[in-house]
Amino acid sequence: MTRERLCLFGGTFDPPHVGHMAIAQVALEQWAADRVLFVPTGQSPHKAPDEVTQSGARLGMVERAVQGYPQFFSSSVELDRAGPSYTIDTILTLTCMYPDATFGFLLGADMLADFPHWERANEIARRVELVAAPRPDQELQLVCHAVQVTLPSAIIRPLDMPALDISSRWLRSRLVRGLRSDMMLPTGVADYIVEKELYRSL
Repeated sequence: MTRERLCLFGGTFDPPHVGHMAIAQVALEQWAADRVLFVPTGQSPHKAPDEVTQSGARLGMVERAVQGYPQFFSSSVELDRAGPSYTIDTILTLTCMYPDATFGFLLGADMLADFPHWERANEIARRVELVAAPRPDQELQLVCHAVQVTLPSAIIRPLDMPALDISSRWLRSRLVRGLRSDMMLPTGVADYIVEKELYRSL
């Protein structure tokens, strides 16, 4: 029996935007995933809770973003867990939920550069393949090489695509100022933001 290939895409998604969707689609194709699982971050160890939009709203936006894409799904696994969210805990939980799957973990080159310093990075690298998207401020091939020197067991698949530079923080600032941003958001997300009256202030 062929093992399902699940590519995990974690992030704050505050808000999810067209850049996230493009990266997920390229990962789906180039890593030959059966599904991409969007996992909104729970309580980040590196951010105060008041720095991000309420978790239910972020999950709602992700659910709207993936509508109409049959190979994209959302997961509340991190939001359902109390305390700081570490990637290794998420991977262990999802491994139990999908015991017959092969996992990829999608991340940007900036996050990949810091990956060796993550909680139990060696164990993450043993359990998932790292699917790396280019970023404008990073040389992806150099980052991949540096990580593999530090973590020789890591399997890294760099994505062949342009570096996209759409920032959720920048989008939030536009939304707060009432500037039109719907063309940079999946249609369902733009509607959800209006419905829930999100990003009225920073």
